[in-house]
Amino acid sequence: MKKFILPALTIAISLCSCMSHDDANYDGQDNAAIIENAEKIFGTIDANQDWSSINKGSVSIIADADLNDIAKIQILTESPFGNPNAKVLNEAETRKGESVEMVFDAPKACEVLFAACVDSKGNYFVKAFNVGDKEVSFSEPANARMTRGGETFPDLSAIVLSAPQNSFNALRAAASVADPEKPYVVITDQSGRKGSKRAYTDWANGSWANDQLWAVKDATFNGWTIANGEIKTTVSEKVDLATLKWVVNYYLPKTGAEYTTGTGNKSNNWKSIVEGTNYFKQYKNHFVSNGEPLTIIPLQMNTTEGKYNTIYYYYFPKSKLTEYPTDEALAAYIKTLPKFKAINCKEQKDFKRDTKYLLPYYGDGAVAEGTTPTQLNIPEGYLIGFMNQKANGESTEECMNGCTYGFGPLNIENNHIIGHYFSALSTDIKQISNNISRNIPQQEMFGQTPYGMTWDSPRIGIFSANNKVFMCFEEGCDCNFSDMIIEINSGVVVENDPIEPEAQAYTMCFEDRLNEADYDMNDVVLQGVRLNEDKIQIKLIACGAYDELWIKNLYDSKVLTKKEVHAFFGIKPGIAFINTEKYTPWMEPTTKDKATEIFNIDKSVNLEDFMKQIQIENKTTGKLIEMPKQGEPPYAIIVPFNFNYPVEKCSIINAYPLFKNWAQNRDIDTDWYNTPNNDNVYPNKYAQTEE
Repeated sequence: MKKFILPALTIAISLCSCMSHDDANYDGQDNAAIIENAEKIFGTIDANQDWSSINKGSVSIIADADLNDIAKIQILTESPFGNPNAKVLNEAETRKGESVEMVFDAPKACEVLFAACVDSKGNYFVKAFNVGDKEVSFSEPANARMTRGGETFPDLSAIVLSAPQNSFNALRAAASVADPEKPYVVITDQSGRKGSKRAYTDWANGSWANDQLWAVKDATFNGWTIANGEIKTTVSEKVDLATLKWVVNYYLPKTGAEYTTGTGNKSNNWKSIVEGTNYFKQYKNHFVSNGEPLTIIPLQMNTTEGKYNTIYYYYFPKSKLTEYPTDEALAAYIKTLPKFKAINCKEQKDFKRDTKYLLPYYGDGAVAEGTTPTQLNIPEGYLIGFMNQKANGESTEECMNGCTYGFGPLNIENNHIIGHYFSALSTDIKQISNNISRNIPQQEMFGQTPYGMTWDSPRIGIFSANNKVFMCFEEGCDCNFSDMIIEINSGVVVENDPIEPEAQAYTMCFEDRLNEADYDMNDVVLQGVRLNEDKIQIKLIACGAYDELWIKNLYDSKVLTKKEVHAFFGIKPGIAFINTEKYTPWMEPTTKDKATEIFNIDKSVNLEDFMKQIQIENKTTGKLIEMPKQGEPPYAIIVPFNFNYPVEKCSIINAYPLFKNWAQNRDIDTDWYNTPNNDNVYPNKYAQTEE
């Protein structure tokens, strides 16, 4: 197969753009009828409307990311970390240090794209760039990578533990067993029950009785400040903060995700953060120490209750997973471990990296006031867990107060507290709780969050990106997990979930009879995908027409232009519609080629330009349909993504109401395809995985 090179493409597009409807067997009367018919549906079409929803561009990408080896580079629509909506616009094989010029076709709704270096094991390192940028480099400033050998830390003797405090779990355990005849109570502030009390027996077994929290005494050493239980210093290394912010915001949308909860359209990120990933499941949501000093950097605390939170850490040998094989046994063991203060939280809405905190190792034995670390680094292979104690005052009866963990079974008691933590539980959850009065019958309570938590759900999520690992916290009553976001700067093994983003698809939709078009845009539907820098795939997926239709002007085609459209599905014209009517089975092509063809192209060819050359010949009417010229009605359009096109006989403005606005003004509602009327669109088989 010969390669489709730029000069050939230029000629093809030039011929197409110069062709008038007179050339395509349309006369003046036809053109007048076409315009009159279109204006009944769309109104006056913007004279500058080119019907393009795509920004074409090119960028030079230097494969210099911080990966040991680099096998390929990609351009993506979004950050790929934990994000199934990220799509590949182009990719090329390369080696570390090489520079590659790549073209791309980006949806106009995407103002920021991502360049990615990918190593031979499939690990990703990304950088955000603006559409219009001409070069992307991943290289960081010289001081971006801190070498541990040259970094100074406090002397061990300067780090001294103060007397311990009992956690809220320990205090509630003590209150529960103090008077077995009187159940322990928490005052709920749940809407409609302000000030009422609910009795809990969950702490009564005393398993939390010895849960103690430890912090260090004030001191100063080697540029580190030791105060209020924290060991901290100023961050000196520089990183690509803009990309990091994009990565986090894509992974943890604060509002407007698929599922929402509470007021303000807060995102329910529960399924994607905890249920939707296998990351660290083998270690039960614990990190693995790599033998370096453990340091953390808060990035954002986008919560008005940040000041109530204090984060603690604990550690234990990995062998304990074998010694305590069940979740219940492991939870009982972790309850006995000392928890050491890491950081006092606050409200930090700005996304920044300015303070680093050190989390030393105090050995595996018992600790006491005056204990100093046995070494700075937690031994290699140890597991590290985190806990957030939220304290609005010191009352154990305050429903906001509690301790929440990354290891879910440690949250069971807290998740029963109505008025705060319980609000994040799934509506499928039922709770039987006793009122404080023994004379009142039991009351049945229900969780309040669709797709929410279960009794033993983690309250800390873990994810990785760009050779870094991050924690995200759910501090209380919803499931957005973006209350606090903290980077593990050093000291843990970076493990990655597999990332396999799909290539971005585009959908090309044709009308078949222009003077009487209903503009359901499904008479011929094609899918175009750029497989890599020099291959494009075109697939026929639907035909909502009875006329005899042929695909034309598809460069060097050996398949799609050699057979009438209906024939690919084993039927004759006039018999049936193909994949345009709801509640009818999806029809697959009957031919061996599956109505799909791959074309070798020159690296400089854009996908949109390649698809714009395609025409449909209607042999029933003797007319030729092509991409419209500027200001003409939409005889054909190319839409980003695997597009759910309108159902049979339904105008596109009834399927996508904002399309009419865009038709009349090309500068508004350019992402009209994101707001369908679902009753009036066909469930395109290839689009369903994106929903």
